Amino acid sequence: MDMDSRLRVTRGIGKDETRANLQVFQTLKRWGHPDGPPPLLSDGWGGIDDAILAVYGLVPEYSGRGRPPTRPKPGKDWRYLQMVKQQSSRGSDLGGCLLQLDSPPQKLAGAGCR
Repeated sequence: MDMDSRLRVTRGIGKDETRANLQVFQTLKRWGHPDGPPPLLSDGWGGIDDAILAVYGLVPEYSGRGRPPTRPKPGKDWRYLQMVKQQSSRGSDLGGCLLQLDSPPQKLAGAGCR
């Protein structure tokens, strides 16, 4: 069975969602995903982006021009989607939209994005 096709269930306990997610991704890194996060789908709440970058993000190499990079960036082979709920101006539910984590995040075509 392929490693990426298995469902992983972990938990993290922290004062806020970012710290709890940080524990979750550190556990996943120990359990068999040392190079990058497993494929993910989240609701986008709770600082999951910050936790993924803190555990798996890499600072790009300095290209020799300008200021050297200091912030970690997502990997090119990461598979991470966010489901974002969309509402009308009156507050009624219009459905959802899938965003792919890139820099900057991009809406997926045909995924219900308005």
